[in-house]
Amino acid sequence: MGATETSAATDSSVGIPWRSPALLAILAATLMTPMDVPLISAALPEIQSAFGVSESRAGLFITLYALPGIVLAPFIGALADRIGRRYVLAGSLVVFGLAGTAIAFTGEFTVALGLRVVQGFAAGSILSALAMTVVGDRYSGRRHDAVMGVTSAMLSLGTAAYPIVGGVLAGQSWNAPFLLYALTLPVAGLVLFGLGDADATDSADGRGYLREAVRHVPARRAATLYGIMFVSFALLFGGLYTALPFYLTDAFGFSSTAVGVVTSAVLLVTAVVSTRNGALTARASTATLLTAGFGTYAVGLLGVAVATTVWQLVGALLVFGVGSGLVTPTLFAGISALAPDHLRGGVMSLQTTTIGVSQAVGPALFTLAGGAVGYQAALLGGSAGAGLGAAVIGVVAVDL
Repeated sequence: MGATETSAATDSSVGIPWRSPALLAILAATLMTPMDVPLISAALPEIQSAFGVSESRAGLFITLYALPGIVLAPFIGALADRIGRRYVLAGSLVVFGLAGTAIAFTGEFTVALGLRVVQGFAAGSILSALAMTVVGDRYSGRRHDAVMGVTSAMLSLGTAAYPIVGGVLAGQSWNAPFLLYALTLPVAGLVLFGLGDADATDSADGRGYLREAVRHVPARRAATLYGIMFVSFALLFGGLYTALPFYLTDAFGFSSTAVGVVTSAVLLVTAVVSTRNGALTARASTATLLTAGFGTYAVGLLGVAVATTVWQLVGALLVFGVGSGLVTPTLFAGISALAPDHLRGGVMSLQTTTIGVSQAVGPALFTLAGGAVGYQAALLGGSAGAGLGAAVIGVVAVDL
């Protein structure tokens, strides 16, 4: 851990250390993480055509990829606590990049799918959790919140850009997007040498690690933050990524390109608001920011459901993006601060499992509701749920 950086970080007047090799390594690794699904989702039709498989089988590129990360995230986080963040993060980037690049050179669907599963063992969401764990290790006070906001913004920028990049590359060839995974290899080197000394701990065995985690981590605060994260990402994956495309196509006649552009605009707003997390946390509590964020979710989804013009629709979606910019970095910062340094990797990795479960549950809930009562009603239900969430957070999360 960089002692100079950490001690300087306690001064709330100190800005973001843009020239720090450690910060550059963290941001570069974070930028690689949204390559997991956003980069590939636009290429699914081309993958289906190239291999001559059904839509459901092509969709396994997304489904099977997510499963290993949900199960393995806590173990990888604990490993990072014990042998050092930079080694596990750099190694995960290497596996992630090599397996992804190799897909571009295979002509067998089962081989490509197997390589995609291998990628899942070093899933992008795991990489994101590890990168944010390092933020918690190296920075404290207001600088921690500011750097977490920039890190979250980098994640949002990548998530916004990769659907467009993947779509353009897939238009040239089905396998072109997979070549982009080679970029993770030099980033792995930057992580290995830019993060400095390893920060391994001397935790005894797995049971000892768990006992220590139970003893040091505030259980109520942790459960509250992870519960809020589950609901937030269920709204994001279910509402923004799943229900919205169907609704925009049916109600407004949007093409897939137009849906992608609108989604990217929402995520760009999220990124901009995320960069202000340090300034916002200096003026408002965690509970206040989360309550405001969920309230903004509710207003945005309501606006989408009742919009009668494209401009009303876009305005409502941008409001939703503001909510995500308030909630996401605040949650990441709060979870990062739950545990001491030697336990942070394991605690942060649970966010990967939480997000993964949200990614499975949220779309299922919204598509079931959309099939039963229509997507406009499903979005109204999401708005009501977000409003209820804001009210509950205001009551149960006052001590955050």
